[in-house]
Amino acid sequence: MKKISSFLLSLLLVFGIFAGDMSFVSATNTELITAVSEKTEIEIDEKTDLKAEVTLSEDSKNVSYSWISDNEAVATVSSKENTATVIGTGAGNAKITVTISYTVEGSESPVIASAQIVITVIDKKKDAVKAKQKIEVDKSEDILDPVTADYIKKNINTDYAKADMMRLDQVLVVKNTLVDAKRIGDNETINSFFLRKDTGDLFITTVPAHVALYNTDESSDYYVGLADTMFNDKTAEVKDWIFAFNNNNGEVIKKGCYFDKDTGIAYISKDLFGNIAGNVQVQFLQAVSQSVKKLSSNVQYSVTDDGSTVKVGSGKVGGFNFETSVKTEKGLKKSELMVSVNGLPVEDFKYDSKTGLVTVEQSSTAVQSVNVEVDEESVIKKLADKFFNIADVHAVSMNQMGCAGTIDVPDGVGVGWKGEVSLFKAYASDWKNPTLPAYGLGGDEAGLMNLIYHGGGLDYSRLNSQSTQMCLGVWLQGGIDTTTGIAHPNFWNWSTEGISGATQIDGWLRLQCTHLSNPDTGKGGEWKDEMINVRVLDETASEIVIGFLTKRVNSQSGASIVKFRKRPKKGNLSITKVNGNSSLTGGNDCYSLADAEYQLRDENGSTVATLITDVNGNAYASDIIAGNYILVETKASPGFELNPEHTSVTINAGQTTTLNGVGCLVEQPANDPVAIQITKADMDSGESNPQGNASLEGAEFTVKYYNALYDKHSDLPEQATRTWVLKTKKQTNGTYKALMLDSYKVSGDDFYREYGIVTLPIGTITVQETKAPNGYLLDGATLVDGNGSTENIDNGIYLTQIIQNDINGSAQVTTGNFPIVKDEVKKHHIEIEKVALDQEGNTAPLNGAEFTIKLKSDVSENGWDNAEIYDIVTTANIDGKDGQAVTKDLPFGTYILRETGTPSGYVKADDIEFTIDKDVSETTKVQHITVTDKETHIRLYKYDVETKAPLRETEYMIFNETTNQEVGRYKTNDEGIIDLYKLAGGNSYYVQEVTAPNGYEINDTKFYFDIDSNGFVKVSDKNSDDNKDMFTINDKGDMTISLSNKLRWFKLDIVKMNDVSKRLEGAEFTLFKDVDCTKEVMKGMTDQDGNLRFDKVEVGTYYLKETKAPTGYRKLLDPIKVEFKCIDGVHTFLVNDVPIKDTIGNYNMTIENDWYVGHMTIFNKRGSKLPATGSSGTMLLAGAGICMCLIGINQKRKNNKNKGEE
Repeated sequence: MKKISSFLLSLLLVFGIFAGDMSFVSATNTELITAVSEKTEIEIDEKTDLKAEVTLSEDSKNVSYSWISDNEAVATVSSKENTATVIGTGAGNAKITVTISYTVEGSESPVIASAQIVITVIDKKKDAVKAKQKIEVDKSEDILDPVTADYIKKNINTDYAKADMMRLDQVLVVKNTLVDAKRIGDNETINSFFLRKDTGDLFITTVPAHVALYNTDESSDYYVGLADTMFNDKTAEVKDWIFAFNNNNGEVIKKGCYFDKDTGIAYISKDLFGNIAGNVQVQFLQAVSQSVKKLSSNVQYSVTDDGSTVKVGSGKVGGFNFETSVKTEKGLKKSELMVSVNGLPVEDFKYDSKTGLVTVEQSSTAVQSVNVEVDEESVIKKLADKFFNIADVHAVSMNQMGCAGTIDVPDGVGVGWKGEVSLFKAYASDWKNPTLPAYGLGGDEAGLMNLIYHGGGLDYSRLNSQSTQMCLGVWLQGGIDTTTGIAHPNFWNWSTEGISGATQIDGWLRLQCTHLSNPDTGKGGEWKDEMINVRVLDETASEIVIGFLTKRVNSQSGASIVKFRKRPKKGNLSITKVNGNSSLTGGNDCYSLADAEYQLRDENGSTVATLITDVNGNAYASDIIAGNYILVETKASPGFELNPEHTSVTINAGQTTTLNGVGCLVEQPANDPVAIQITKADMDSGESNPQGNASLEGAEFTVKYYNALYDKHSDLPEQATRTWVLKTKKQTNGTYKALMLDSYKVSGDDFYREYGIVTLPIGTITVQETKAPNGYLLDGATLVDGNGSTENIDNGIYLTQIIQNDINGSAQVTTGNFPIVKDEVKKHHIEIEKVALDQEGNTAPLNGAEFTIKLKSDVSENGWDNAEIYDIVTTANIDGKDGQAVTKDLPFGTYILRETGTPSGYVKADDIEFTIDKDVSETTKVQHITVTDKETHIRLYKYDVETKAPLRETEYMIFNETTNQEVGRYKTNDEGIIDLYKLAGGNSYYVQEVTAPNGYEINDTKFYFDIDSNGFVKVSDKNSDDNKDMFTINDKGDMTISLSNKLRWFKLDIVKMNDVSKRLEGAEFTLFKDVDCTKEVMKGMTDQDGNLRFDKVEVGTYYLKETKAPTGYRKLLDPIKVEFKCIDGVHTFLVNDVPIKDTIGNYNMTIENDWYVGHMTIFNKRGSKLPATGSSGTMLLAGAGICMCLIGINQKRKNNKNKGEE
């Protein structure tokens, strides 16, 4: 990692330490508007927020703001309404102007005002770096590895350090010497191990690492760090450790270093470092109980996101992978990641944005923890926040340290050539005839190199003294594969090309010191000293991992680990991707054949090559190992859908396989087969149900398609790519939709189709309602998109896009395929005036009348009671005027206005129809309906039953049965009429005669009638059937009750006298109804005074006949015609058709106690022969009879007297 300069650190520190609170600075302005800013001086790339302050009156409208920078080279401005953000782009001054425009109610001229503020932009500050003080501890605790730091805080030995602070200050070099735990002693030390004769068999490898050292207290003498990178592995145990300086001599440190095996924490004196990073190293003898070929180590990891949330975990990682990976978020940039190993940052990590894997080139045995911090802040800034005492602190990969690497070896191409892997190592003193035992290379492993190169072998003959450098050389002898770049006939002619892990330009692999104390064995330069040990650590079909160890040469032992990987026979692949439906994409730049990504995968699913197409759909991959593969598309090109098909591919050595438009190389352009389905809805309800008699069917929408992506109407070209006019139709579920189908298309171009189905390619569409359905307004419509947001389309056009859901997916309308367009139904109100009509024909305003409004079609279909009520209003005083009512705005349609509440005493008016066909926005004229109620009217007509003549002065009582109260008493006028007005509705009544006209019988029958709440009258069922006939109701609703009276009964008085005016007793008279005297009505006999009275003789014609004469008299032979009738309203008594006025002869008529009495005096004459009744003979006979009677009476009295005397 490059060193961070003091200058840059100073700059970063100044930003971190001196950033203070910001306050808004106001710009002076004498106008209506003021501009204010957080700052008036900013640095380049710095932002500051601005806002416009203005006080507007309540009647202000159409308010808009605009922001302008007069020098965008210095500062740019972006805004939203009355706020803006300024970004510094260069040093200098920029004047920012904000302008407001608005109108005031009643004025068409806009009010415009502006304000300005000057922003000064300066270069970034370059203050010197200040030494880190104790007060900066809090900031430094933002360490790279929170898991490790937390562990140290909890397990620290307070004898050496305190945990009241945590600051990353130093680096410790760690060397893990891995040995076979099963064959070493319990008290094995590093020195004893390297003095064993079987060291080569027990030694696995030495893996270097770097760990962070923390300053936990300013007053402490020690740095602390989690030194044991295999602390979490139960299969590894530290048997011994040695601290030494990290220099060429590697002197052992005997004081100032301490390792706590129980916690894995090392304590190292600060004095041992000075200001040199990694000046101290420690070697651990790690006894590993695992199988060497399955060697793995447990690695802890943590991921810290932008919100400082830490996610932790752990996992086993193979020890010979030479890589350790942690999974984090996908889709990031490598610059957003800060990776640390064992608490130290790593520069050369790898990040795969597709998988989210972060990989460091470290064996898991050297890694105790990995931390990934996600932060948009630059890496330099983050590092400056972490380290303060040293300038260059980072973890070094195994590859960088030169102790491990991977060598690609060509796979036997060029038959007949042989290659050798020769091992070179300087020895202590005597370089003559040395022996180089290869520990572990016996038996089946004798052909080790044959696994990595055909016909090759180990060559122990090439030994040379290399001074004090401890290096291992790998040499491929002969003219092998010219493509490798390693074809050198001479040993000294080396090149690093093709060799991974080399740190020297001469191609040598560096050996790391692996025995820090390296005690002198006293053997000197014996020619039998073991110089190099070789051990196979792992092998697969294509790879071999070999460990190298020099037990002692010169002053130190060295070790390295190398992975040899075969480079097999190879061929090439050429592919061409084709468009599966060019009719959808013609001329459309949203589609491209470029940048499609294909993976060539082997039988294990591993990717061996990645191919990315160019604009013509072509891609090429070379150096592919010969064999059978599967080609898979992993990323579609822009506008196309990912083809999931797997296509078989055979790669032949030395040849190019060509695939053109087959299998997964055929891509279908992304499109939206659902297209657009426009639902028409009512604005008020939001549902697809029309109001009133309006209809949502027949609305027309003009849909325009543009074969590019546009964000604004102003960007649209004048001519659309295709245009369609669609109309709405009623669906089976009752909704109204306009679909992209031929049956809905009114006019326009052909639809886009895929497999015969209408679809929309990627691009832009506009939707414009060009014809409103019947009863609806075209203006003011709104559109609800698939996201549930409402877009106003007052401008008439709604714009949206068809885009791909993701880079490989299908396309879809961004706002959803099912927009709902809501129209406002035409509405208007009506004014109702209610007047009352009295009996004189005069009108007057009438309050309290209730009216109900229902849709005529609804009433016709469902009946009044089941029809929906649109409004109910009641007349009242409005603005000082009685009898007024105003409805709410009624939707388009024809209505019935029905009076449903009639004021008492009035008759409900007839229904009135009216139509709403214009909206209030279309006309200011309001329909005015006048409704007239007449008073309830009951007429009583009184007449003579015989003559039909009207009868006056008949008195009737009106009684309210409902309230059990008498309404009043009224008399007939000269026309025999009583008119009753304004009887309260909702009641039952009866009329009853209480006083009859003079001479008439009273008729006290009750005649019943009802008046309902609407003022309508009807005949009550309480009346008898005969009485019901007396009621009539005309077409105006007026009721007439025709009541007749008979003349009161007459009385007929008869006086029977003889011709000498003597009253005769015993004359019998009979009244007959007919002239033949066969229908007897009544009869009677004169009393001793000659009187006979017939009571209760009804009006009519009679015949009076003497049916028995008094003794001594003869009967009258002829009957006398007697009549009682009303002539011209006058009660008249007639005898033999002669009206009797006063007294005529023997006849007269009197009135006694309101009764009419006819008087007749009938005479009988005396004689042997009875004269006719009423003749003079009759009178004589009567007189004789009387005399005889008197004589008889006198004689009888004498006889009685004589008897009494006796």
